[in-house]
Amino acid sequence: MGYNQRTTLMMPREVVTPSIVSQSAMRACASFDLIPMHTHQRHAKIDLPSDDQLGMIHSSRIVLVTGASGSGKSCRLRGIAHALSALGTLSIHVVEDQGIQNRSGRAMIDLLEGSFKNRVVTLAHAGLAEPALWAMPPSCLSVGQRARFVLAQSMHRMFPGDVLIADEFATTLDRANAYSLARTMRRWAINRGMTLVAASAHEDLEAMLEPDLVLDMNTGQSRPPRALVAEPIMIEQGAIADYQSLAHLHYRGPKPATHTLILRAIRTTPTLGDLLAGVLVVSMPTLNGAWRDRAWPGFFSSGSKSSNAHRINTYLRCISRVIVEPRSRGLGVASMLVRSYLCSPETPATEAIAAMGSVCPFFERAGMTPYCLLPSPIDLRLIDALTHINQSIVDLIRSPVEPGSLIERELITWSKARRIIGSGVPDAQTIQKLAPIAACRLLAKPRAYAYVNNQGDDGDDAEQRD
Repeated sequence: MGYNQRTTLMMPREVVTPSIVSQSAMRACASFDLIPMHTHQRHAKIDLPSDDQLGMIHSSRIVLVTGASGSGKSCRLRGIAHALSALGTLSIHVVEDQGIQNRSGRAMIDLLEGSFKNRVVTLAHAGLAEPALWAMPPSCLSVGQRARFVLAQSMHRMFPGDVLIADEFATTLDRANAYSLARTMRRWAINRGMTLVAASAHEDLEAMLEPDLVLDMNTGQSRPPRALVAEPIMIEQGAIADYQSLAHLHYRGPKPATHTLILRAIRTTPTLGDLLAGVLVVSMPTLNGAWRDRAWPGFFSSGSKSSNAHRINTYLRCISRVIVEPRSRGLGVASMLVRSYLCSPETPATEAIAAMGSVCPFFERAGMTPYCLLPSPIDLRLIDALTHINQSIVDLIRSPVEPGSLIERELITWSKARRIIGSGVPDAQTIQKLAPIAACRLLAKPRAYAYVNNQGDDGDDAEQRD
């Protein structure tokens, strides 16, 4: 090379950082032909979308920003938020884990506002359909649960037309839970008229979320989504072992009555294979169901007890348990199980009782008719006793039962009427245990459900032959 020949110099690349550049940092970066340069600018870098991309985002309901770690997804999300805010017509909500620890003493469900039902629905859509978690403060949640709660907080503040921007969407979750969250969030955005802009480095999230638009940071291009890779759910006849494997997830302690049929839901996942997603138990009905007259007037309540018992055992079955494995909640598994049974029921009439029917109306979604249950006379008697001494039902959980008090006497009467205890006087330890049992029963707002299989023998035909 001659002395006067022009050369192209390969200069080290500058890396701008708000940190003070130490000798160690300079030495470490220089080894890789990088020179760190300190800047007083502490705002995070933003990468604005093109006008074409902004138009596509504006007309989409689900947008996924994907790419390898470090490809610029977060910068692009900040650019999208900035560009959409500049339009002045949209309300932008960015999911940020800030301030959650400052209020860690409050229960998760108390950190959301509005009606109880709306709060529960939001938590369920955010992948937190687990009642045992609702009373926990965020500081006691796992990393994945806390990320979903932060997501729920942003969701709960939104209105139709708003935009939710979520970085590292479902990153901390196992893939079975990630699939459930993606499906429930997609349904939430579409049904509520929201826009979800999510970013993730997980390649499988595109198939889970089914976005309308994909911004691929690996290529710098926008594109339509690839073909959906579904996780099929199959309903088939199961065995008692299937129920026993999920029984610990049910919140009511007693075992169901004599079972006559068990259905199970099998979910096939790409990474974990087949999972037992849920189970449904069909049992013989109890003989004392006063609410049945509202669904089948007079048919199960004739003048003869033996005739009533015969009709109940012959023409009626009860769906006594529907349990869904936590990672599969929000996918419609419960409704699928009920709908599958109702397509080919064992008897013309089917009933069910759900303590949380008003919050989780999957029986209604499956086609059953709901009936709100009025408090029984024995329940009203205990409630009246609590009112008389200025106590709430919640106080029954927290306050010890005083020996010889009105509440002690009414608790014993209530428990015997409910057949929780037998005859005789229970000891002091048993009485204290009765209080929270009664409180949980009184606080629940159960619903009864009824269904008649019109494809086969209905109640009228059954009555004519009886």
